[in-house]
Amino acid sequence: MNVLTIIPARGGSKGVPGKNKALIDGKPLIAYTIETALKSNLPGYLVVSSDDDEILEIAKRYDGVLIHKRGGNLASDVSPITDTIKELSEKYPSDLILLLQPTSPIRDPKHVIDSIRKLEKKSEANSVISVTAMDDIHPARMYWEKEDGMHSILPEFEKTRRQEIPPALYRNGAIYLVRTKAFKETGQIMVKPALPLKMPSAYLLNIDEPRDLLIAEVLIKAWKNGELK
Repeated sequence: MNVLTIIPARGGSKGVPGKNKALIDGKPLIAYTIETALKSNLPGYLVVSSDDDEILEIAKRYDGVLIHKRGGNLASDVSPITDTIKELSEKYPSDLILLLQPTSPIRDPKHVIDSIRKLEKKSEANSVISVTAMDDIHPARMYWEKEDGMHSILPEFEKTRRQEIPPALYRNGAIYLVRTKAFKETGQIMVKPALPLKMPSAYLLNIDEPRDLLIAEVLIKAWKNGELK
């Protein structure tokens, strides 16, 4: 199957300005996702999409990477990523669309390849989403705040022992895979039926605020050294 792999990387960010080009263990953040995509060796197109010239210059260092300079209408804080995907899907024909967010950089080529295989084996499925199983941080331990106090999100499991609570899966942001046909019909990247690609909890990293960069420095070093399990 032909795959359109898209790495979206806006230059602006309210939480962490310039995070996609921030140096983590001596390398720009986006470089980790580009290198994983290249090592996955998927047939099709690999596109880095950004409104930021510095980010695009980083991408240009890699052979086999296509550059997409985003217009202002696709690069604001409220611009949905699906608009960028739509524009690219019209330019680069494919069977599958793979979205790899640079802000969730810890993923192996194996995870990328496994997501493709998973969708190939289930013809009735439309998408694959990477997830992490949650244990202590579980909806059964969470509450809605209302005027009269806290209300359990899952009251039926509020007092249940952790070992007896059904596992919850958290969308970790590392991999989104969708059939191109399903995307064009719905305009969405998460199209049901959707399959989970389970990744180790040690790989969980989403860079949304400054403290996440500190965590990333430690986790990425451990990942590169093969210490994450």
